[in-house]
Amino acid sequence: MDYEQQYAIREVSEITGVKPVTLRAWQRRYNLIKPMRTEKGHRLYSQEDIALIGRIQSWLVKGVPIGKVKALLESNTDNNEDATEQRNALEEVDTLLDAITDFNKGKVESIISQVLKEYPRSLVEQQFIQPTYTALNLVKYGPRVLQMGLFESVLSNRLISIIEAENKAAKKGKCLMVSCDGRMNISALFWALSLSERGLHVVMIEGVEDLSGLIDNEAISRFDCLSLFSSKPISASQSVVVDKLEASFPGELIGCEFIPTQSSKGSS
Repeated sequence: MDYEQQYAIREVSEITGVKPVTLRAWQRRYNLIKPMRTEKGHRLYSQEDIALIGRIQSWLVKGVPIGKVKALLESNTDNNEDATEQRNALEEVDTLLDAITDFNKGKVESIISQVLKEYPRSLVEQQFIQPTYTALNLVKYGPRVLQMGLFESVLSNRLISIIEAENKAAKKGKCLMVSCDGRMNISALFWALSLSERGLHVVMIEGVEDLSGLIDNEAISRFDCLSLFSSKPISASQSVVVDKLEASFPGELIGCEFIPTQSSKGSS
């Protein structure tokens, strides 16, 4: 007898790119997915569930708030139709900006926590973080400094908390992430989060403009991979060090947009 293949929540997360915490939120809060349960209570997802997750993602990309997706699914509306006006920002952005303006830290924390839990990371970056930065940059300098400080402090604390939680469940090895930026900015934290979502236990080091200390460093051999991050193009001297690391580091070297590795250069 043929049995339908079933997947654990971590496997579904790897297949779909949707974090386990988000999958749980879609089930508990919005009743969007109804996986089976083992005798011990662990979720088991079918191919049909995975296909449904894909449909949910396609609606979110079109700008549909997560709270309105169920009605569209139940109506069997084709997501290729213009059933809703395409939005470039989540509805939560306006509510967040009002809370930031009022210095309502508790509400800012609540909104950011909810969005990070209920939406995939790539969509959060594109339709929540970027529009918020765009709006805050239009504010006059004095108030902008305060509002930006509130937003970034709350967001960075929440991202660090998520990464630490992901580290406890990591099973794909240890990754040393080194940021060339002067401080751990939001972009660096999202990069670290993307590594965590690959199942890696991430150890972050920030403010390392001189990467030469990594060359022939026995300590980094304890890590399965080395990830280098920069929010801007690296210097010629840094590029030389990256080339040396590619030749000497025994594990996987993961570069960001501004630190392409030889493998990414070859595929471009």
